[in-house]
Amino acid sequence: QLPTWRDSAAIVARALEGQGRLQEALREVVACFPVYRSYVSANGWTDLDEHAVDSAVSEALGRNPAVEPSIFQFIRSVLLPSRSDGGSDVGRRLLFAMKFQQYTGPVQAKGVEDTAFYRYAPLVSLNEVGGNPARFGRSPAEFHEANRRRLAGWPFAMIATATHDTKRGEDARARLNVISEIPGQWRVAVSRWARANTSARSLVRGRPAPDRNDEYLFYQTLVGAWPAGLKERPDAVFVGRIRDYMLKAVKEAKVHTSWVSPFEDYNRAVARFVERALAGSNARTFVPLFVQFHERIARLGMVNSLAQVVLKIASPGVPDFYQGTELWDLSLVDPDNRGSVDFSLRSAWLQALEHLLDPHVPVGERVASLTDMLQRWEDGRIKLYVTAAGLRARRSFRDVFLQGAYEPLASQGARAGHVLAFARTLGDRQIVAVAPRLVAGLCGFAATLPSGSATWGDTRIVLGEGAPARFTNLLTGGHVESRAADGCVVISVADALETVPATLLVRGGTEDALR
Repeated sequence: QLPTWRDSAAIVARALEGQGRLQEALREVVACFPVYRSYVSANGWTDLDEHAVDSAVSEALGRNPAVEPSIFQFIRSVLLPSRSDGGSDVGRRLLFAMKFQQYTGPVQAKGVEDTAFYRYAPLVSLNEVGGNPARFGRSPAEFHEANRRRLAGWPFAMIATATHDTKRGEDARARLNVISEIPGQWRVAVSRWARANTSARSLVRGRPAPDRNDEYLFYQTLVGAWPAGLKERPDAVFVGRIRDYMLKAVKEAKVHTSWVSPFEDYNRAVARFVERALAGSNARTFVPLFVQFHERIARLGMVNSLAQVVLKIASPGVPDFYQGTELWDLSLVDPDNRGSVDFSLRSAWLQALEHLLDPHVPVGERVASLTDMLQRWEDGRIKLYVTAAGLRARRSFRDVFLQGAYEPLASQGARAGHVLAFARTLGDRQIVAVAPRLVAGLCGFAATLPSGSATWGDTRIVLGEGAPARFTNLLTGGHVESRAADGCVVISVADALETVPATLLVRGGTEDALR
């Protein structure tokens, strides 16, 4: 007996209702997915994949207690299609799971990187691709453990500090990180800037525009992108870059305006604010206040940048240097970071530094040149030199960097908490990386750099047991003698960082180290 039309309609209605519930549950799982994607394939999946799916399904179920749990259980079985479950549809489930992977990645990127990262701005150097803005840095122990894991599992993985898709240049982030050490001084500075720019704001729908969050983003953006050494009003090109960035940021945030539904009154108010603060009447008060604070931040950020170069070069993995980052990279998100790179300038400066990279150059000559580069750090030559010297060391000691053991090194003394060191060892060859950390607490806002005994005093790096040895500083060419102390062999941080605030040391002679 054929079903009546009423029976058929009821069957279709139930099917559509079930399909709607399934789609709703699937959207919830996508929204709760904790990573960009899983990597389920015909070969199975990893524990990380299973954890990501279970986490998303569990959170989605918790957010929807009125939905039948079996729907979420079904979704889990589709996203983790095991042949051991039986059934002939495992191939179809696998196909769906792999299509699901292509969907969650863009959703994650659009929802987090291109929306949340423009709304949540306590410290925007953390709002980076693949980053977690809720986590303010790592402890030295966590840093060393991450390096150990990379050496054990991915020894040839790329170590990148900048790409075509980063939200800010690597040196802009290094500057902004200084803010995390001086929250009190930062709060006072931002309050002064906001008062100086009161008349730069406009009223839109009865409220100040830009709002306080967008204005706060503006100040952090300036700290990261302000040209090194600039002590007066910026030129029209820079003002245009900041204006265009802020307009993109407020549209990406989708709070007051967006790309799809632009609110032109708010957009115009943001553009006017930037122009008034940097080039208009407000600039007379705001820019001098900003420059006075920024000069100190920028100098400490430079130290962070040099430390970052040394750690990237020496850590397990293969360091990547994105085009243009040989000098200071203060760019903003695309399209700002897609501009042309002056390779002729970099080539000319590298050629001019070539003689200093010769291991036979007298130490005094090299130290004098490095001292001059540090005094004129704004031009970026010091970063270019550290990068070139480090990469030549990797070429000369290729096996040590690619295959050498990773050994965290403890520190002792009054400034022990401000130094990070580790050794890469292969046989009788050893390279030690030494870098400062928390530099604002190390040297404050003084004009001096964290180098020599005036900064480091009796602070020392513990190499462990064994006989003292001579090390050569790969940046200066000078010698650093280790010594026995309290049953261990130690290196004086003041000796290691006598000239440059971050360095690489190699045990023994270095006739071919920089070639």
